Amino acid sequence: MSPPQVGSPPQMGASSRRRLYPEQIASAYAGQQAPQGAAEAPAYPGAPSAAPAFFVPGAGAAPATSPSTLMQGQPMQGQPIQGQPMQGQPMYGQGQGQGQVDGLTQQFGQMGMAEFQTVVLNGRPDLAALDEAPPAMRLAPGTMCVAASECAPRFQRSTLNAVPRTDKLLKKTRLPLGLLVTPVCADDDVAVAPDIVRCRRCRTYINPFVAFTDGGRRWRCNMCGLSNDVPLTFDYDSATQTQKDRWARADLRNAVVEFVAPLEYMVRPPMPPAYVFLIDVSYASAQLGAPGVVAQTIRDTLDQLPDADGRTRVAIIGVDAQLHFFQMRTGAEPQQLVVGDVDDVVLPAPSDLLVNLSDARSSLDIVLERFGAMFSNNHGVGNALGPAIRAAQQMLGGIGGRIVAIMASPPTTGEGLVEPRAEGRDLGTPRESELLRAQGTWYKNVAADCSRAQIAFDTVFVGQQAMDVATVGGLARYTGGTLLHYPAFMAGRPEAVRFSSEFGQHLAGAAGLEAVLRVRASKGLRMSAYYGHFFLRSLDLLALPSVDPGRCYAVDLEIDETLPPVVYFQTALLHTTALGERRIRVVTQAVPTTDNAHSVFHHADQSAIAALLAKKAVDRALSARLEDAREALQHKTLEILGAFKTLCTQASSGAATQLQAPRALRLLPLLTLATLKHPALRGGNNVRVADRIAAMSLVLTLPPETLLQPLLVPRVYALHELEPNVGLDDGSGSVVMPQLLPLSAEVLAPRGVFLVYSGADAILWVGRDVDPSMITSLVGEPHVQSGVFTFPDLSDNGSPRPGFELNMRTNNLLRALSSLCHGMWAPPMFVCREDGDQQVRLLLAQRLVEDMDTAAPSYSQFLNQMRDKINRGSF
Repeated sequence: MSPPQVGSPPQMGASSRRRLYPEQIASAYAGQQAPQGAAEAPAYPGAPSAAPAFFVPGAGAAPATSPSTLMQGQPMQGQPIQGQPMQGQPMYGQGQGQGQVDGLTQQFGQMGMAEFQTVVLNGRPDLAALDEAPPAMRLAPGTMCVAASECAPRFQRSTLNAVPRTDKLLKKTRLPLGLLVTPVCADDDVAVAPDIVRCRRCRTYINPFVAFTDGGRRWRCNMCGLSNDVPLTFDYDSATQTQKDRWARADLRNAVVEFVAPLEYMVRPPMPPAYVFLIDVSYASAQLGAPGVVAQTIRDTLDQLPDADGRTRVAIIGVDAQLHFFQMRTGAEPQQLVVGDVDDVVLPAPSDLLVNLSDARSSLDIVLERFGAMFSNNHGVGNALGPAIRAAQQMLGGIGGRIVAIMASPPTTGEGLVEPRAEGRDLGTPRESELLRAQGTWYKNVAADCSRAQIAFDTVFVGQQAMDVATVGGLARYTGGTLLHYPAFMAGRPEAVRFSSEFGQHLAGAAGLEAVLRVRASKGLRMSAYYGHFFLRSLDLLALPSVDPGRCYAVDLEIDETLPPVVYFQTALLHTTALGERRIRVVTQAVPTTDNAHSVFHHADQSAIAALLAKKAVDRALSARLEDAREALQHKTLEILGAFKTLCTQASSGAATQLQAPRALRLLPLLTLATLKHPALRGGNNVRVADRIAAMSLVLTLPPETLLQPLLVPRVYALHELEPNVGLDDGSGSVVMPQLLPLSAEVLAPRGVFLVYSGADAILWVGRDVDPSMITSLVGEPHVQSGVFTFPDLSDNGSPRPGFELNMRTNNLLRALSSLCHGMWAPPMFVCREDGDQQVRLLLAQRLVEDMDTAAPSYSQFLNQMRDKINRGSF
């Protein structure tokens, strides 16, 4: 008898043994019969399965495969996955789901519901798409071991929600593969898991995507595939001596979870929060009134500093050519101790310089209250920032903490002095790139030393004087700190009010301390580069002495080998909370893979891609040339759209009359153009180096939700024609927002009033023919002049006053816009009259990114240029 052919039914007499499916295995463990209707294995290789392609075996009869069922893909949160146990009814042995995005797409196409949409790029961009959620990741049922909440995009998002299975396909699409990680979000509420369970081989934390085998006694790691023993305490609560519900564990039901770190995760006990303020008190600073404003802001913020356990410590050092220390003993008058020898700094007192906030509060209040008057007439020139940093290092060397340097003049005395660099004639030329690089390595070396000692830097620059922000700002960049810049600072003016609000908000933030961050990925993926504010301690470990809420870190990924049907990314942040508790925050994300180029393009996340490309462009500008960064950004966008034309459109070869893009990437050209027009990369000679460095810092550190809108793409609203419910509560505590308008001067009607909000500033555009009664309802007077403006609140304790309803609704809109940015900015308001000040009109023109200006073309011109280059293949 000839042997059976592959794909043919087995011959008579062949073995009738069938492999058991998961539910049958579970039943066998329990000594039960397999349920009727259980799915059976195919009778022979190649034979059709009795169950639908995406039905999980072992769940009983197959459900009807209606279009609505297929479109769901995942169960609702809190409902069991088909084929998975209800809570308290574990099922063991089920493998990972093997469904693929392209498989689902084929089914959708057969039903006439294909989700792939190609759009023609012309006319106005759809700005409302920036508020849309990323493309859905369609994971096959069974990918999770139990119904769990997925990873929210605000914590972590991939640039591609369908990852190419091979590096060859990734290179064909020209799309960037990367992650944007924001491990600590503002006002986040993360579930806490009871104990830590990790893979023996790859050290992955247990998560909703593992599989339990061997009757639930073992679990298979979703990263490396190793089978691990389930700890004896996994299902047992030793504190209450009761059985626990495995499927209710936080680490199995949440993609974002925290663990309380045991002692083996600590090199030393958690240290208390500590702040050393280095305040410039030189003549240049005194002329601005900075010492008084800074001291008052710190004093107002003391009650908001994290000090729940009463361990927070604070020190104040005044800096000019000398160092002014303040000894603050409990119950005694504070004393000023001046150190004139800054070549070899020695602390003037062994104690009571870095004091406990609670114990020495009265002395701190006295010092800060008198600080402004103490140095208001200071005529001392020079800035010994370097020696002041050395003194702060001595204070914090054993405990770590944060050094906050507020500067109004460049370092000119002692270590770390910088030479003045004339920037005026080099702006807008190739030599400008040299001004973006640091003078020497002193500050970078200090940052590296401080990073090892768990000391972070915040650098705050006030005033117009050249302070070499590129050099000194490296302190913040390499220690996970923050760079703030207030060029128009002057006591008593709106910029000083803005400083007090933003600086106080920053200090009060619940930052993580003594942190390290590591990103793990499935086999076949490799992390190749990182972007943000950190110090790279090893190939995959980011040292972060401080992690502020909303701080984003970007990761470039490469494919080394063929990927499995689903890949996983897990980010682990080991940090100390403001309460002095050592915790590990774990973020796990599953992304399907595909062999289909269409799936890759149509599941691309345009917001994540634009944010990653912007961060990479800034990083390149800091290490190479500005022009190279601009060209690389444009070239990448051209490559992506050119690859889409070649792989996914009928006009794969030859010229096309229209520029096409997948619907998922329809805003990528606009976001690229907006990045090119932002001060971080803007061409021309009207961006000062300090302004550019500050803008680059924002691009490197902000998450996509804040970076793209409103920072890169401002919001424009027509205040003169608001709908009746706009600006009022919608009944759920949210404010009803008006319709977004195009970012073009064409929409600015002479009879209208428009609000242009970019986060960093807000512009009130007033037409020449506007009704004076409308202006009165808005600001309380019939006429306003161009320039800086403090927007009034004319409401009566939140209730509208007759005749001033528009003012109340506009204030509600401003507060809602601020909350979307988590209150990180207190933007100054500028009034721009149609026939008003030229400087304010120039500022407005820079915000309207769809219009042409001296630095870049208009949006329509940009599209035409890209279409022509793609047709010619000249990119």
